[in-house]
Amino acid sequence: MLSTIGTNFLGFILVLGVLIFAHEAGHFIVAKLFGVRVLVFSFGFGKRLLGFKRGDTDYRVSLIPLGGYVRMAGDTPEESEGGDPDEFLARPKWQRFLILLAGPLMNLVIAIVFVAGVSMVGTEYVVVTPLIGEVTPNQPAARAGLRAGDRIVRVDGEKIEGWDDLKFAISMHAGTPLRVEYDRGGRQLVTTLTPEKQSTEYGTIGRAGVKPFIDSTVGRVRPGSAAARAGLRAGDRIVAANGKPVAQLADFETALDASKGAPLPLSLARAGSTLNTTLGSVNQAQDPYRGFIPKTEIRKLSLLPALRESFAQNWKMLKYAGSTLARLFRAEGSVKELSGPISIARISGDMLRRGWIEVISLMAMISLQLGIMNLLPVPVLDGGHIFILLIEGAVRHDLSLRVKERIQQVGFAALAALMLVVIYNDVIMNVMLMRKG
Repeated sequence: MLSTIGTNFLGFILVLGVLIFAHEAGHFIVAKLFGVRVLVFSFGFGKRLLGFKRGDTDYRVSLIPLGGYVRMAGDTPEESEGGDPDEFLARPKWQRFLILLAGPLMNLVIAIVFVAGVSMVGTEYVVVTPLIGEVTPNQPAARAGLRAGDRIVRVDGEKIEGWDDLKFAISMHAGTPLRVEYDRGGRQLVTTLTPEKQSTEYGTIGRAGVKPFIDSTVGRVRPGSAAARAGLRAGDRIVAANGKPVAQLADFETALDASKGAPLPLSLARAGSTLNTTLGSVNQAQDPYRGFIPKTEIRKLSLLPALRESFAQNWKMLKYAGSTLARLFRAEGSVKELSGPISIARISGDMLRRGWIEVISLMAMISLQLGIMNLLPVPVLDGGHIFILLIEGAVRHDLSLRVKERIQQVGFAALAALMLVVIYNDVIMNVMLMRKG
């Protein structure tokens, strides 16, 4: 329990802390380029622990390592001395615009670079096409008329390349009717699927009651495992388990679950022949497939293809994030769909325990969301300040200090209220998960 809390906290610092600090670094770099006097550039918040001063800037490490901040000279009307050209508010509007834009832009760049980096390192994944292997009765997919063997082609006009695309589309549209185009035996059909809302440890997501078709062919066998002792080889296809036919991996999983770790008789198809063997008993929790690994592929790209792939993936995530925000504004969604700090810490810790590739992938996703959220025209956020600059540019004069103060007060109150609701829901959800655990 204590080790889990520790890795959750460390994961939270690595993910959110680093991304917020990078956001502030974007503001800092561009402010320096334009000659704005930066008073403080801090990693963390609160009491100054250590650091050094170079020129006018105090570079410091502060007590609470959750992000950082930049304080520029004259970045508010109250602090501006007036007439000093190296103050933030004394700079031309276009320079202030770029300084404000630099923070969210840094988050977007991180999202693109991290996803491209993962693609260049290479990832191994189970080969899963958007072919339905099983439909749960009385669930949204069944009510929409979908069947095992249907191949999903498009969802709301978006082309579905693999099962992850379909899963993401369903999970991001809880309670939203989706136009689903699919292929059934060469016929192109269309239906409407409305995913049901389901609360999980990662928040509220959509569920449709479908499972993918995954071939029961052996990809590889771990040395020394029960599968290796049973003589399984790469390329073998499991055709029966405990005397029952196996048409796909889900059938094999059902047989494994029913065996509860006891020896499991298998029939294998190998080079046109059928072989019989028995998987030895194992601790099912430690090795659920008993050393059998499904057919996988390693996807590894060079720089330019990785960047193209990254832009495509981030654009897809951006559209889904926009859809989620649109549902909230239309009152079709719920703030329960937004993750709070406790959930982010738990998810970050979970990814950290799985490995660095998962942490980098999570950071890319959150960085994209941070960048987009900060560009929204909400007072207090960067996007709110940018929006005011655009208004002032359009009307060709500055808004009065009183108007700006009122806008900031309303924005802060709305943002504070939203954060209180999100944190409340976050605490309730995580307490319920702890009780279930």
